[in-house]
Amino acid sequence: MIVKIKLHKRPVYGGLLKYMLNDKARLFDKEKRSFAISHNLKGNSIAEWAKQFKANEQYRLRKRSDSVLISHEILSWHRDDAKHITLTKMEAMAREYIRQRNPKGMYVAVPHFDKNHYHIHICAAGIEFKTGKSLRLSKQDLLKLKNGIQQFQIEHFPELSKSVVEHGKRSKAISSEKEYQVKLRTGRESGKEHLISVLNSCYTKAKSKESFFQLLKQSGLTTYERGGKMTGVVHDNYKFRFSRLGFSEEQFEDLNRMEEREVGLKKARNKMPEKRIQRHVHETNSNSNHSRSYGFRGK
Repeated sequence: MIVKIKLHKRPVYGGLLKYMLNDKARLFDKEKRSFAISHNLKGNSIAEWAKQFKANEQYRLRKRSDSVLISHEILSWHRDDAKHITLTKMEAMAREYIRQRNPKGMYVAVPHFDKNHYHIHICAAGIEFKTGKSLRLSKQDLLKLKNGIQQFQIEHFPELSKSVVEHGKRSKAISSEKEYQVKLRTGRESGKEHLISVLNSCYTKAKSKESFFQLLKQSGLTTYERGGKMTGVVHDNYKFRFSRLGFSEEQFEDLNRMEEREVGLKKARNKMPEKRIQRHVHETNSNSNHSRSYGFRGK
């Protein structure tokens, strides 16, 4: 499972929620039903939820001009697992993600589907519900979360085997024994490890596949093509394939999907009308974490 998080320092609560609840990309079952998880939120409309996200900011303990007000978090699965994915499984993993992320936070989670690609959009507040404590994740915390939610997937849905990735093990997996020994002896990264670090940094900052290549260029790296397709980078007069450095075509396509979603988000902010979330018989309400699931039909 791939976990990607985009931070927002502007109050785009309504725009993000409207994009997430847009029927065009939403995932519906054969009966035209879907789900929307609301955690530590009351009501059943975008306006009510956006108002509560905004109101919760009054409890923030440390106020800064560049504070993260909201985060857009995405859980996605490999397209080869599409035949095994169901709304029930996605909802279970979304709830577990919220539990492991921080059950004291405020969240809305909605399933999407496009280009044979299943994913869940999550709108998360920047601080905990009424405590003011930050929901910020350190690199170590994020790695722990990624591994934790993936372990849940492996234990409960082993059929989703194509969506298992090695979080945090990229460098170790592709480093040779010789490079490892050099690092132990000198305490310095090998040229290849340094190259991987640069690529990781560019990938984290990139908003699209094209911007990733542009960031590589700005970092002094030259890319090369094979068969009309961007294949890798040139470093110290040697060619390194992206696949050899731990970057798959699926990851690059995920960047493009992120860009498409951001474009859709911007359009949704101004064009979409207010929408109330209609409940049906599938509703759960846990007193321990105030989490509700609203299933509703598309138009």
